[in-house]
Amino acid sequence: MNDAHHHTTDEKVLDEVAQRVLWLATRIIDAANRERDTGDGVKVGGHQASSASMVRAMTALYFAHLDAPDRVSVKPHASPVFHAIQYLLGNLDRSYLTRLREFGGLQSYPSRTKDPDVVDFSTGSVGLGPAAPLFAAATRRYVDAHFGARPASRFVALLGDAELDEGNIWEALADDATTGLGNVMWIVD
Repeated sequence: MNDAHHHTTDEKVLDEVAQRVLWLATRIIDAANRERDTGDGVKVGGHQASSASMVRAMTALYFAHLDAPDRVSVKPHASPVFHAIQYLLGNLDRSYLTRLREFGGLQSYPSRTKDPDVVDFSTGSVGLGPAAPLFAAATRRYVDAHFGARPASRFVALLGDAELDEGNIWEALADDATTGLGNVMWIVD
């Protein structure tokens, strides 16, 4: 991180926030599977391990490192962590915490059109999450060059290692439009 984006945050406080995020994300999944009547008794899922593995990185990003113009592509299976963080930040009403994978509720994968909280990138299609921030950054470079510089933005992709098997990711990295961006970071879980 450059000095313009350096934030001072107490590690102990971040650890406490991360524990709260982990608890909330786990509770979101538990409520969907154990308390909701699905009609047929089938559990709705929720990817607890894939969520838990992203808690510390996402807590650090959202509570200590991101600035308003930054954009994040959240690993699809970390959706409950994202929603827990948005709730703690005051961007999601508490009533949604018990509505994962419910019609009109929280989506199982981050969705710009279906989630009640603001999602920067829809990432339900495997491989879209890592590629979208690359092209968003390329578009931003174009806009800045042709219409005047906007506030500095960083584009972060949080992805699972299995997504690295998707060919479109490597095609996006090899595309001339994504060369030398300097404001994109991938965090591979």
